[in-house]
Amino acid sequence: MIKNKPTYISLFSSAGVGCYGFKMEGFECIATNELIEKRLNIQKINNKCKFKSGYIVADIKENFTKELIFQEIEKWNKIGNDRVDVIIATPPCQGMSVANHKKKEREIERNSLIRESVDLIKNINPRFFIFENVATFWKTGCIDHKGNIISIGDLIIKELGSEFIIHKEVLNFKNYGSNSSRTRTLVIGVDKKYSESISPIELMPDYTEEKTLFDVIGHMKSLRWGEYDKEDFFHS
Repeated sequence: MIKNKPTYISLFSSAGVGCYGFKMEGFECIATNELIEKRLNIQKINNKCKFKSGYIVADIKENFTKELIFQEIEKWNKIGNDRVDVIIATPPCQGMSVANHKKKEREIERNSLIRESVDLIKNINPRFFIFENVATFWKTGCIDHKGNIISIGDLIIKELGSEFIIHKEVLNFKNYGSNSSRTRTLVIGVDKKYSESISPIELMPDYTEEKTLFDVIGHMKSLRWGEYDKEDFFHS
């Protein structure tokens, strides 16, 4: 934390929609990493990071990219941040069963981007970490550092289980504030040093009733086919 404000790092952050809520809750973004620049530009418009150098457009597989992330951590340490509070990661995942070894090697290797997230969590040692991904994420196949095909869940437990209490759950985000039906796996890890005061289950979101279509768009004016709302360009 810095000046009583928690800090976070976002990996595979795309346009930053998935982690913008942390900014809304007063978190400081140390670094956000995305491969495609136009996506990261949306984050810049939303002023996600305090420093321009925190926006890192680069391939997470490259050591240079990791070094840029560690440079940002060091910068924040020098201005008073004691430790990274949260690392959020949503690595690309094909949702493929680990049992199906006949899948293309390229797809399995792409799933193995999870290794980059796990390695960074081990090296940075945040207080908490979060993975959010497809419903089959936990059982999806990836390649470990020894070249073996294992499930992502096994990789996470193997590499992070000694330092973190880990809880995973499949949720439909329509019951947690989303305006669409979206089934996802949410994984939360908590440093075992805090095991007596907090558990990852306590950090899971609270269940709410899903919204109806009328709840979401019922207030919008009725339009004829092809008509645009003069007061809202996006309503057509």
